[in-house]
Amino acid sequence: MKGEMGISYRFPRMPMRIAPLLLLLCVLACRSPLAQLPRDPAGPRLDLAPVRVEDHSRQLKRLRPLAPGEANTPETRASALAAHGHWLEGAFREDARARGIRVEAGAPLRLELTVTDLGEVRTSYIILGIASGVAWGVGTGLVAHDTRLAVGLGGYELLEESAFWILGSSVFGAWSAPAVVEAKVYREGEAKPVWADTFYALSGRALTKGLPPAARGDREIQLRAALQRLTDKILVELAQVPGFPGPDIHEPAAAVTARLLEGRPPAPVPGNVVPGSPSGGRL
Repeated sequence: MKGEMGISYRFPRMPMRIAPLLLLLCVLACRSPLAQLPRDPAGPRLDLAPVRVEDHSRQLKRLRPLAPGEANTPETRASALAAHGHWLEGAFREDARARGIRVEAGAPLRLELTVTDLGEVRTSYIILGIASGVAWGVGTGLVAHDTRLAVGLGGYELLEESAFWILGSSVFGAWSAPAVVEAKVYREGEAKPVWADTFYALSGRALTKGLPPAARGDREIQLRAALQRLTDKILVELAQVPGFPGPDIHEPAAAVTARLLEGRPPAPVPGNVVPGSPSGGRL
């Protein structure tokens, strides 16, 4: 290339061998840690730990239908959460078995599932949303060096944000069936997970649209459908483990429907329900 003075410029070209190398490095960087695990000579299998459920609940009706005269207490909510965790564990075992994955103790890979949010927006998010609005109002007044403005804006934001977050979370909880599950895979004998991810679902309507109207409106079935969606997502990710069945293999739809509609099991002892922690999943 020649410049205005007739001087020739030569721009350095990237050697042809570097471009494929950079592409390979990008592919390796994006590769899931699951794909780098060794193949199990005994075939695809997992050791599934008991499902844990964090308790951020406020309303029993957001977890299951209320029986006549039933009270909304921490004990009834813990029992409902434990039942959902029990159902998720059974659903994962059945779904994995249908895909050709054996779930058995002593497998070289251990999967841990934790339900961090279920059925409603947790209180800490509501408080954080309100506090952020109030902080903005007060901060705006302080920046303007006007105390009365800071108090006025802070009070206004408190009222506005409270209405937005409290009413909004109630509508959101009633309209949707949110669920968040954290999944971690450990190698045998190791304390640090080789893979961890968080999975979200706002609802499971795609799985309930063919059900009778009464079943579609059943809160417990709605949350089961959301948890089933997350089970599918987790198994699709696990398909990256060498030797595991591909993501195109699914459990028959009839089996999923039957599991959604199965009779509610006796409420298990809520030993798998733990107090909520701020480091849980996000909605």
